[in-house]
Amino acid sequence: MMQNETFHSRLDQHNLPLFVLKIDRQVPDWELASHQHERSQLLATTSGLITVETPSGIWVVPAQHALWIPSNTLHKVSSYGISTGYVAFVNTVLQHFSAHTCTMLQMTHLMNAMLERVETFSETSFVENNRRLMDCLLDEIQSTAHPIFYLPMPKDSRMLQIAHDLLKQPDQNLNLAEWASRCCMSERSLTRIFHHNTGMSINQWRRKLHVVLALQWLTDGDSVHQVAMKLGYDSDSSFIVMFKKIMHLSPKSYMRQS
Repeated sequence: MMQNETFHSRLDQHNLPLFVLKIDRQVPDWELASHQHERSQLLATTSGLITVETPSGIWVVPAQHALWIPSNTLHKVSSYGISTGYVAFVNTVLQHFSAHTCTMLQMTHLMNAMLERVETFSETSFVENNRRLMDCLLDEIQSTAHPIFYLPMPKDSRMLQIAHDLLKQPDQNLNLAEWASRCCMSERSLTRIFHHNTGMSINQWRRKLHVVLALQWLTDGDSVHQVAMKLGYDSDSSFIVMFKKIMHLSPKSYMRQS
């Protein structure tokens, strides 16, 4: 991705109702500091894993998913590993999206193809056919405007550190007592605070994180066995059981449908 100054300068110069920039930086673990735009934004990830931090929490965007970010929403973007995709900026109101909260959606093959095409548009060569394709892209975005998979991130700094530790090392398997010791609090307090922040226990949150990462790695071509080993499972079957409990499909069945 381009440097922040160049990025925002290019953004300010655009007058198109919708335009797309490509995320193609071949550098792992990049970050964009907190900022906001007058336009709404669709952050689409084609490979890798991206997190978006807003005042209300952090959203995890795995490969082949996208996040709608309402206009004037303060947000920080971080990449885990090498991530690629697109950022679409929209200056029109979309009926099916909240004006105040982010919305997660799953990318379709059609959406990906249209983002790739619209990214080539310029103001100097803009024609009416381009506008029709832009309208089709907006329709496609809205047609998938429902939560596919949302991993809530805690706001409490101690709970957020646990989440960050699990993101960086998802195969670790600390028990509740060990997490409580790290946070210098009792197990009961840790359980209560983490649940208050996320609506689930640490183990439930970790399993959802494992599904997010599994979707990314399976999309990148890893086998079920490779994913299970990366996430620290003793066997493929134990990983598959966990995946099915959350997604109601086996990993292979889910990938066939996506």
